[in-house]
Amino acid sequence: MCKFAPVVMLLCAAAAWAGEPRFEDANIRTTIRTLSSDEFGGRAPASPGERLTTDYIAGLFERYGLQPANGASYLQEVPLMRIAAAPDAVLAVHGGAAPLDLVYGRDIIVTSPRPQARVSLMDSPLVFAGYGIVAPEYGWNDYAGLDVRGRTVVVLVNDPGSADPALFQGRNMTYYGRWTYKYEEAARQGAAGVLIVHDTAPAGYPWEVVRNSFSGAQEKLLPDGSYQPAVEGWITHAAAERLFAAAGKSLDTLTRAAGRRGFRPLTLGLTAAVTLHDEVSEVRSHNVVAQVRGRRHPLQVVIYSAHWDHFGTKPGPDGKPQIFHGAVDNASGVAALLELARVFAQQRPAPARSVLFIATTSEEQGLLGAGYYATHPLFPLADTVADLNMDIMNVYGATRDLTLAGQFMSGLDDDVKAAARAEGLMLLPDAEPEKGHYFRADHFQFARAGVPALTLGNGTDYVGRPAGWGLAQRQAYTAQRYHKPADVYEADWDLAGMRQQLQVLYLAGRRLADGGEWPAWKPGPFRAARAAQRRASQ
Repeated sequence: MCKFAPVVMLLCAAAAWAGEPRFEDANIRTTIRTLSSDEFGGRAPASPGERLTTDYIAGLFERYGLQPANGASYLQEVPLMRIAAAPDAVLAVHGGAAPLDLVYGRDIIVTSPRPQARVSLMDSPLVFAGYGIVAPEYGWNDYAGLDVRGRTVVVLVNDPGSADPALFQGRNMTYYGRWTYKYEEAARQGAAGVLIVHDTAPAGYPWEVVRNSFSGAQEKLLPDGSYQPAVEGWITHAAAERLFAAAGKSLDTLTRAAGRRGFRPLTLGLTAAVTLHDEVSEVRSHNVVAQVRGRRHPLQVVIYSAHWDHFGTKPGPDGKPQIFHGAVDNASGVAALLELARVFAQQRPAPARSVLFIATTSEEQGLLGAGYYATHPLFPLADTVADLNMDIMNVYGATRDLTLAGQFMSGLDDDVKAAARAEGLMLLPDAEPEKGHYFRADHFQFARAGVPALTLGNGTDYVGRPAGWGLAQRQAYTAQRYHKPADVYEADWDLAGMRQQLQVLYLAGRRLADGGEWPAWKPGPFRAARAAQRRASQ
């Protein structure tokens, strides 16, 4: 077995853990098929589908012999605010040659983070603020000299590196490119509203994903008292072209200008007005949490995570209900989580450190369940070794490689790389770094809190397939199934690649759980928080 010299110790240790783990296709298929079935209704938080889902996950945790991780409970309550906007909003733009009405769904998707039944923008001046970024480390400030109080900012998706490889991190999207950051910065600036111009290539997904993801009821963590804009949302590229034309401007010209150093924001000479009629309520959702208790250091913990939620059931274009099944996203990740839990629970001896399994809620609404855990941890974050996250697993067959969202960011790379080598696999950077995958999955909430974290992604070099086939499958999934009702279980999936991922995740996690290692961040935005945590724990 121990044929790869660099990983001899890892392989021999694995052999001592009650034999090689075996991941069962039948279990994986049953979980994906069950969670993505019509009966579960798309697994929306605080819906009947949530109860079915959390009961299913907790029941298997218990059957496999894992202990509850929240006292005597397998559930961690996550309080959320639900805001359901009526789809009748029209953004009225005045000040141009003729009035311009932008319609909800077709031209815009707008919501409010404020827990109010009626929220309005009234004659709010429109301002173009480039990419909407303030990044001192890159010498960039799109809000320089601009007071946006009472104003609505229009900003571009992604960051300047998407247009000029010499800026920011070039093709690799930074967090400054994510929609969540755009909202956060607009709030810090005191903007009355913020509209992100959608563009499929730099966003990484088509307008249909925006419409499906952000229409209807939206969950948010309970307000913390900080300022929030009245209106947040998206505008299609075509609608933005009409808006800029009404101001006598060219969107393409200003987009090019915004990607150059020295850009300054400018007022558009237009005003915007919109009223949102919202149904506001507080709801309770749940993370599902279980542990294999460590035999030597039970208060130190290695985390595996995967989100259980999806978009539930919504009216389709014909008014009939359509179920967002979420088979790959992310019933596949939950199936992987449960198989890892089963294998860890069976291993003798038990790992030295505890291993925590978290099925998180409301990831699709902004990584909310993971964010809540990061601020209300069941184990101190200073004693949390790492988070290994699973989101959108490989259902297309065996590969010669794996990709990593978060490579080159922390010492956690070394553990995953050693595990991949032990399986004869190459570990490569994300094949589509421009899409910012690192900022789009639950591990990011752990990273922001200081805990080294990553998501193991699918490979692209598929055994028995021509070059480029794997990336083509990924892109077809994004275009045709991602965040759409078409994300359904298929009986002919080849799970060999998912078993490879599970083996690598198991070996990396077991190495962390049995060792004394504390992976550290490399220089970057998360290093200081981790250093402070570790100092405080010593």
